[in-house]
Amino acid sequence: MESYKKNMKEQKKKESKGDIVIQKFPLRLTGEERRLVDTLRKEAANLWNDCLDLHWWLYDVYKVWTSASEKKQWYNATTHKLHSQTIQSIIELHEETCKRTRELRAKGEKQWRYPWKYKKFFSVKYKKTAIKLTGKKLRFSNGKQQSPLVIPQPKHIDFHTIKSAEIVWHKDQYWMHIAVEVPKQKQVQGKKDAGCDLGIIHAAVLSDGKSHFIVTGRELRSLQRYRNKKLKEFQKRISRKKLGSNKRQKLILRKRRFLEKMERRIEYLLHSISKMVTDWCVENQILTLYIGTPDGVQRNTKKKKKTRKEIRQQLSNWSFGQLIEKIKYKLKLRGVKVQLVEESYTSGTCPACGEFRKQWNRNFYCQCGAAGHRDVVGAVNILDKSVNKQLTENRELPKIEDTKYRRVLLTPIVPHNGCKGAVA
Repeated sequence: MESYKKNMKEQKKKESKGDIVIQKFPLRLTGEERRLVDTLRKEAANLWNDCLDLHWWLYDVYKVWTSASEKKQWYNATTHKLHSQTIQSIIELHEETCKRTRELRAKGEKQWRYPWKYKKFFSVKYKKTAIKLTGKKLRFSNGKQQSPLVIPQPKHIDFHTIKSAEIVWHKDQYWMHIAVEVPKQKQVQGKKDAGCDLGIIHAAVLSDGKSHFIVTGRELRSLQRYRNKKLKEFQKRISRKKLGSNKRQKLILRKRRFLEKMERRIEYLLHSISKMVTDWCVENQILTLYIGTPDGVQRNTKKKKKTRKEIRQQLSNWSFGQLIEKIKYKLKLRGVKVQLVEESYTSGTCPACGEFRKQWNRNFYCQCGAAGHRDVVGAVNILDKSVNKQLTENRELPKIEDTKYRRVLLTPIVPHNGCKGAVA
């Protein structure tokens, strides 16, 4: 039986010819639909809590671990008011979490814990069999004991490409995450390596040793500073209002909507930057991209001209973790490997003489006479440090004519004659 299941899984993997990506969009629900979704999330949480009870009870009494098949025999559409495939997906998620935790603990990572926390609400998952198309509406079945959820079909999603769906609560509204299959992208065939230096003013600087690419992050930084200023104004006005008053609640609601809008804009800019990085790697046939982790920047704040408060705010706005995850996600679809490396002393070490000199602006300068762009030098040194395991000497500095700039904008710009501005 187990061999049959393995063969079926391998056959399904062979049948899937494309990549699976997640499409997200907010749900505009009526009052009745919102109450239905609330009920479904509570019922999904009850199922998750029942899985925890069964898991720990059998281990405490009999010292055995439950399997997904055993839990599916205990819980079904008669015990919980959900679709049978939704129940199976939650049980499989619990089993997958236990299995991953068991493997990590076997490797010595004892800080990982088995699922133990009870949930009040839980995301509702739908498999392909629970989703149907009626006209221009998507119908999500919730079993015989619950009415289905019907929403308009998004114009950018083909029904035949849908593999699964999930209702998620994010910030102050419900979102639908739909997993769709897209055509498999062409894989990179080159064997070149490149280094990437992340920053605040320049979001990403890439170099393969010969050609260099800079994506400016000034638009992203400006948007984050604007968000901080408006948030300060909201907080100041809210603090002056009486607790529980209508004016205070309206201001809090306005603040939430503003932050949600800013989050969507920032996420768009991060997606645009990661797409530019991906396109450059594909164009230059980069097989491995080494990204410097800016962990040391957060600790080294003593010899700065700015105050500690300004530095902390600047670093808190620096969403390099989200940018790295988006770059890894997009490059994985192209077959490009991403490795995180330690980047200490890369922006101040001279490639020509190998001496370290503290830099105070964007222009790199060394006592030996070498000069260039500081961030480009950092990307070149990250590549050299990753490939040769150390920073070597007698290397040429990056030339200005080999460096290309691109900027990310929230609104498209139509280039005029002679204008080489980039459109995000």
